[in-house]
Amino acid sequence: MASSSSPNIEPQNEKDHIFRFSPLPQSETQVTDTTDENHEDLPLSVSVESTITRSTTPEDYYDSEDILSISARTCEMFQDLLGLTLLIMLIFLPLYKRLGSPNDDPVPPVFVINSMYLSNFTTGTQGLAATWDAKFTVVNTNVSSIYFRRVEFTLFYKQNPEDAISSASSYPFYLDLGEYVKLHLKFTTRGEGMENDDQPLVEEMKKDKKKDGSLSFGMKVKVEAIYYGETWVSDVIMSPHCEDLKVQFVANMDSGKLAMPNRNFSVPVQWKPFSFF
Repeated sequence: MASSSSPNIEPQNEKDHIFRFSPLPQSETQVTDTTDENHEDLPLSVSVESTITRSTTPEDYYDSEDILSISARTCEMFQDLLGLTLLIMLIFLPLYKRLGSPNDDPVPPVFVINSMYLSNFTTGTQGLAATWDAKFTVVNTNVSSIYFRRVEFTLFYKQNPEDAISSASSYPFYLDLGEYVKLHLKFTTRGEGMENDDQPLVEEMKKDKKKDGSLSFGMKVKVEAIYYGETWVSDVIMSPHCEDLKVQFVANMDSGKLAMPNRNFSVPVQWKPFSFF
């Protein structure tokens, strides 16, 4: 192994400044020499520097009861501060949300039904039994961020929302500006759940299917959301709806699919009335 010479490194302090050591003053050497000459016969005198250890008395520390008292007071102050903060938030946050809302009408997101498949369609004395498998796309086109906290879809026959057949709900989701989400929902009815008043509706659907080989449905959505602007936050209510969703059946089959896919919903939207709750 090759030997390496140790570099001459000057010690440094924590600020990377070099300690520079001054040589002993010449006068000290001279004084020593003079003293040695004048006092050669004197006995050697040794000076010992004593070290005093300071004893610690109990008075230097807090008593345990004092420490507990200080901790209790600190806890009480923290609780008071937390309670005051929550009170301020409870009073001023709803007011800030309302005052911070823009004056313009809210811009709605885009709702699209991409496809819908109807299967196991049967009618009889027990009512209607069927399954609708539908896919949707929701796009945020103009808002900094939207939180969809409640999204409920209702399927109805033809163009009458009162003739509701089935419903389904989506999980909550966030959409930032330019983002979109795909939803896959199933609407089902088993017949026995329908009331006697719905029997005329079932008979009408049976006749329409036999006559045209197709059925027409509509869909409405109830949406509760929160809009996040750059400097404001506000609750929003939306009522997307889409009518005349025609399902064309396969010949001699109890299943069919949406005749015109990728249909856009109309999306009425408004600011939610102000409330403290």
